[in-house]
Amino acid sequence: MDLEKVMSYVQRVVGIVLEEEDIMSLDACAKGKSAEDAVRKLICDPGVRCVVIERISREEESPSNPIRNPLIEAEKALSSQLRLLTLSEGSPYETLHSYISSAVAPYFKSFVRESGKADRDGDKMATSMEKKIAELEMGLLHLQQNIDIPEISLAVHPTIAAIIKKTSPGKPKVSDFGDLAEDSSFLNALQTQVSKWIREIQKVTKLDRDPSSGTALQEISFWLNLERALLRIQEKRESLEVTLTLDILKNGKRFHATVSFDTDTGLKQAIVTVNDYNPLMKDFPINDLLSATELDRIRSATLAIFSHLRKIRNTKYPIQRALRLVEAISRDMANQLLKVLGTRRLMHIPFEEFEKVMNHCFDVFITWDDEYDKLQGLLRDIVKKKREEHLKMVWRVNFAHKRLQARMEQMRNFRRHHEQLRTVIVRVLRPNISPSSDEPVEPKPELLALEAADATAIEEVNLAYENVKEVDGLDISKEGSEAWEAAMKRYEDRIDRVETRITARLRDQLGMAKNANEMFRIFSRFNALFVRPHIRGAIREYQTQLIQRVKDDIEALHEKFKAQII
Repeated sequence: MDLEKVMSYVQRVVGIVLEEEDIMSLDACAKGKSAEDAVRKLICDPGVRCVVIERISREEESPSNPIRNPLIEAEKALSSQLRLLTLSEGSPYETLHSYISSAVAPYFKSFVRESGKADRDGDKMATSMEKKIAELEMGLLHLQQNIDIPEISLAVHPTIAAIIKKTSPGKPKVSDFGDLAEDSSFLNALQTQVSKWIREIQKVTKLDRDPSSGTALQEISFWLNLERALLRIQEKRESLEVTLTLDILKNGKRFHATVSFDTDTGLKQAIVTVNDYNPLMKDFPINDLLSATELDRIRSATLAIFSHLRKIRNTKYPIQRALRLVEAISRDMANQLLKVLGTRRLMHIPFEEFEKVMNHCFDVFITWDDEYDKLQGLLRDIVKKKREEHLKMVWRVNFAHKRLQARMEQMRNFRRHHEQLRTVIVRVLRPNISPSSDEPVEPKPELLALEAADATAIEEVNLAYENVKEVDGLDISKEGSEAWEAAMKRYEDRIDRVETRITARLRDQLGMAKNANEMFRIFSRFNALFVRPHIRGAIREYQTQLIQRVKDDIEALHEKFKAQII
């Protein structure tokens, strides 16, 4: 989709709810790089589902406690009295879920957090309401992802229906049809009817879905819905109309139609299959994961899910299908993590807070790995007990959250290394001048130049971080990965320049050192930066010189010691 086309559409839509004087401000805002980046992400990034455009009101325009009149007032701007909401022509469930998840829930959470209502003692209404909104969002997601099983209809021959009505409330018998029960035309019509029933029932009994696609909720809903549909068909199979039709055909020696009916429909086998699978599907705690709004809840939901998955030992649910289900759960977990982390700007928050968030995230990942190892052991035991030659399992799985985990590992390592580098550089380059008396000392020009260079180096480190700060580190799409790698390269280029300056300074100080003690002092000051390649190279150049000076100092001490003895 063309960026300009979308930008133009957004401006037209937003312009409708603005006053004329605000249109120019909107146009100016739309030309900014941040606005273009936001719309570009909306177009290209599947994880970005909405763009928020905030109109900043003047104080006189936003009374602290506005009272809305049920009637439109002429003296007030229409934009402050009318609210617009568009309902698409698609699925109502999808539309409502989109509004709740992308607008209502974030808006409510933001308001509660800003107002501090959730932190007030005794004020539990806001927290309770937040849970209700999450439940509503989850219910709409269920309805949206629900896989509809076709509702079948078994049409009854009019003569059969008439006889049943005539003999009601009694139970009709084949003899009630008289000579008609032997009539070949009538029997042919009934046989054709039964063939149609078989095809109708097969629409349900032959249903299946690809477990490697979609969500875990869709797989769970499919089997639960299929069970309900099969039970309804079973009721129809045992109805008076169907049994009477089959009895007439049996009486008329049309055994092919009657004997093969249940076999051809596959109804009994399908019911056996869902009964085998559904102990695993019933009460599956997937909702705990999909409604989790905190990282701790995602972890506890993951534990609950894997605990429930152990029920597979008491079912005949296929192992390969179970592995695909676990992959779907991984996709759901990755999406939920992105949803929770999306409210935090990980590269903007303070380092201490970043570390806490990362620790919670990696607790989730570690929990997954531990629990999956246990589940895999259980599945291997099940395969061994079956002792079937064709069950040579392929245990290769593709967990979607692993890509996110790898990116978060990169982000954590990057911020740790940057924080260490920044702290050390500030410490190494900090002013080290202390006057020996209370009288003011005029700093030397070369010292002032040195401090200015140091300040520039520190500023370079901060600017290098800005290159990465504005990139969405959690975007693991192809475009997001390219943006992340480009930001990393720009960061390293800037840091290389800083290292070059520090290396030059280190060489100067080592070159001016008069003895081993001075060299050791310089080394200890720059010690934390030895992991950086440029600085490590500079150290190597002076290692031989340092060793020689240490030898000279030892020799001098030795000579002094001998002189004292003599």
